[in-house]
Parts: sequence; C-alpha cells; structure tokens
Amino acid sequence: MNDLMYEGENYAELLTEKYSGDILKLSKYIQYFENKKGDDVASKYNGEQGESNLKFPVYDSTLLAFTREAARTSLMDPNYIYKYRQYRISTEADEKKAIKNAKLKDIDLLRGILSRYVLEGRYKGVRWIEATERGVFRDVLVRLMDMYNFVKTDHRIVQK
Repeated sequence: MNDLMYEGENYAELLTEKYSGDILKLSKYIQYFENKKGDDVASKYNGEQGESNLKFPVYDSTLLAFTREAARTSLMDPNYIYKYRQYRISTEADEKKAIKNAKLKDIDLLRGILSRYVLEGRYKGVRWIEATERGVFRDVLVRLMDMYNFVKTDHRIVQK
C-alpha cells in the first residue's frame, strides 16, 4: 500500500483543485535545489556599489525567483506557526521526519513548512540559506509532487 494513502477523496480533491497548479509551477525548482547547498545560493556583499560595514547576503537569482513565485501561490500559509504547534515540531529532526512521513491529509503541514522558510526569509536573511542547506525546500517540493503524482495516477480518485 502506498505511504500517501488518504482518508477520503476530499484531500485528493483539495490537492487537485486548489494546489495542483502551484505544485506544478514550483516543481521546476526541484532540480535546482538538488544541486545547491546553502553557500551556493548566497554570497556576502562585496562592496561593488560602495563600502559597507553591514554584512548581508546577496542571493542567487534562481533562489529569489523561487521565493517570489512561491510567495504568490496558494501554498503560502501566514499562520504556519500553528502547524508547527499542531504537529509538535520543535527541532530540525522533527521537521525532516514530518516532511518524510506526510500523507495527503498533512498537506497543510507541508504548506506551513514551506511558508515558514519562504516568508521568514524576507526578514531573516539566513532562512532561505538554511532551507537550501538542509534540503527543506527540495524535500517539501518532492513530497508535494509525490502527492500530486499519487492523486493523478490513483484510479479510485480519477474515476468517480
């Protein structure tokens, strides 16, 4: 039995009707994240536009495109912190395990994890680097695609 089994068609319908377009849109970044590590996606400002005492990262253009595109999708949940509490995620290991074990009924959890890193990265410069370094962006996108592919190929869902 597939590890993505769901508790009824409502989760499958939710995924196909509400999130499938955005999942497909963001899936094009999976390959990018498979080949990147944290240091690969950001560099320190080198003073080309003038000397600065502030240290801040200059992000890779593809990472910026991903975060902008992700922020405009229905996958963003500004109340992501509640999903962390609901699923009792308090460590990086908890987060990784939750992504790995997510079922269709846990799509809001995956949305919450993705949202945390995309949205917090806007004001906490290290979030995007962390998510890339630890494989969070890649793992969430792969899991969402697994769910999408499962729903699309499961004949019990496609045929009504």
